[in-house]
Amino acid sequence: MTRATVRVRIRLAMSDDCHALAEMRYRFRAEIESVTETKSRFVRRCTSWMRKRFRVHSCPWRCWVLDDGSRLLGHVCVELFEKIPNPVKDEPELHAYITNFYVVPEMRDHGLGKKLLNKALSWCRSRGTDAVILWASPASKSLYRRYGFVAPSDFFELRDGAPRRVSRRESSVQDR
Repeated sequence: MTRATVRVRIRLAMSDDCHALAEMRYRFRAEIESVTETKSRFVRRCTSWMRKRFRVHSCPWRCWVLDDGSRLLGHVCVELFEKIPNPVKDEPELHAYITNFYVVPEMRDHGLGKKLLNKALSWCRSRGTDAVILWASPASKSLYRRYGFVAPSDFFELRDGAPRRVSRRESSVQDR
């Protein structure tokens, strides 16, 4: 079969998929950053993590795969997380986090990523999520913009877990 005629289906990941998913996760991350962990160690650790979370009908995680019948060609994962109850009318109390969205390079530009993203977003809507968040790679930002994703002005992120000490004077100025 040529690349253009490959038939794929989107399905929920199963326990048997976790090793292949972990290998693709390694490939995905290695494409954009320098890895610091050996592939074998990472795949073992990631496979174990995924087997605990990607069970059919598990909550809060879902993972969908692109399957051509002989191998996995891509995946997207979603984690639901609850908000604290809110007394404001018509504000759902559930968010979704999309992560680990990947299509193998040789199968890109065939609409498979769009199909995966549609599946994930449809599931999020069916759950009544208030917001769907993700961290986009530079290469994926245009795809997400076409789906209506925007960079919020009210979102903060702290990296490395080391808060900077703020003086009382700075704090009072920032909180105004």
